[in-house]
Amino acid sequence: MKGERTMRILISGATGGLGRALARALKGHQLLLSGRRMGELQALAEEVAGKALPANLTDELEAKALCEEAGELDLLFHAVGSAARAPVREVEREAVERLLGDHFLSALFLLKHARFRPGARAVFFGAYPRYVQVSGFAAYAAAKGALEWYLEAARKEFRKEGVHLVLVRLPAVATGLWAPLGGPPRGALPPEEAVRLVLEGVLGERPPEILEVQP
Repeated sequence: MKGERTMRILISGATGGLGRALARALKGHQLLLSGRRMGELQALAEEVAGKALPANLTDELEAKALCEEAGELDLLFHAVGSAARAPVREVEREAVERLLGDHFLSALFLLKHARFRPGARAVFFGAYPRYVQVSGFAAYAAAKGALEWYLEAARKEFRKEGVHLVLVRLPAVATGLWAPLGGPPRGALPPEEAVRLVLEGVLGERPPEILEVQP
């Protein structure tokens, strides 16, 4: 896929740290940028000569409308996410539903309605189990696990369409996702470095089903 024609790329969660870095790294392609913060989204679209398509992807009707406007894609990046920490006996239902919506349902709705060109890649961001299967992160780990196992089954269906589904396991990345938790952990990757490593793996001739990015 490297060095080919200009690609049509949809980046969801484009105003987050990872999505923003992806948009900047892929400037020059036909970029469709989706997010919930319209002001930031429009500013980013102007910066990278892309098109702003605001949407709340946890709402299936909005996800469907986004995919219809986006048209056939060469690349899809699902960079939507949130974080929360709470003990099992104290976690609020609202927090669990938000995590499942952001990490899992938004991906489900995108895959259900997206249209792809032959050979397209759809990229989703998971996590190393050892980083999230820790005290206080049970709900977050469940949301990431739901996404990973969903993709494992969906991959078999999309393979018949010539579409590659890639799950990226990332270490901690220094983005605003960590703000509710007091900031990123020590040693977190800068988003620009994380994106460089992701694109090296995703844009190769044979993208892996699971891409493990090492810090």
